[in-house]
Amino acid sequence: MKINILKPTIFQNYNVIAGATETNYHLFAKGFSIFPAEIYNEDEVEYFRMILANNLNLRRENLIFQKQVHKDEIRIITKENKFLIEDSDGMITNLKNTVLNVTIADCAGVLLYDKVNQAVGAFHSGWRGTQLNIISKGIRKMIEVFNSEPTNLLVWVSPCASQKNYEVGIDVASFFTEKYLIQKAKDKFLLDFRGCIRDQLINEGVKEKNIEISDICTIEDKRFHSYRRDRSLSARMSAFIGMLE
Repeated sequence: MKINILKPTIFQNYNVIAGATETNYHLFAKGFSIFPAEIYNEDEVEYFRMILANNLNLRRENLIFQKQVHKDEIRIITKENKFLIEDSDGMITNLKNTVLNVTIADCAGVLLYDKVNQAVGAFHSGWRGTQLNIISKGIRKMIEVFNSEPTNLLVWVSPCASQKNYEVGIDVASFFTEKYLIQKAKDKFLLDFRGCIRDQLINEGVKEKNIEISDICTIEDKRFHSYRRDRSLSARMSAFIGMLE
């Protein structure tokens, strides 16, 4: 069964597999989901993970998942721990044929590839992850573990909520500077966390020409799941990256 997957162009000249799964409502009434949500249980999600693996021409065990907690914990995926699903919002690895999966439904999946030292990273960055600067911490972890140089990193930022549709209260807005905010009402703001992610990447030394940011808004585009739009009826997408042998 072939599913629709949005694929970036920035990795196309490398032996990298990456993309974001779409809702695929034409195949599944409730949508394609790679993580349990209100409308899908563990068994159903495992079925979808098998489908994703088949679409990537990989074995199921090559797909790595995490239990996301909207914080900044980053895991190093090794041969010894790759089958564990632990709390984290970022994963890095240099293992081949190992696909890191980030769960998204308005938050951004940020995928990194070190084209010189052959390593990848996948990070879940919504407003909390962005506020906690998980991307900068992820890059520094790749430098520490894999001797990565920021100038050698290629990056894709997946479809996510756009500023014009992502309303937050003053409690969230207080974490961000005016550069990323449009005031909508006295205590309501529109947040550009996508722009904040871009600046975090550049501030860490990633070249702007090496960053591809999807302009698709998940809230607007029904090809993608959106918790803001669909609430309890929203399933979950995967933003994934891995290196092939």
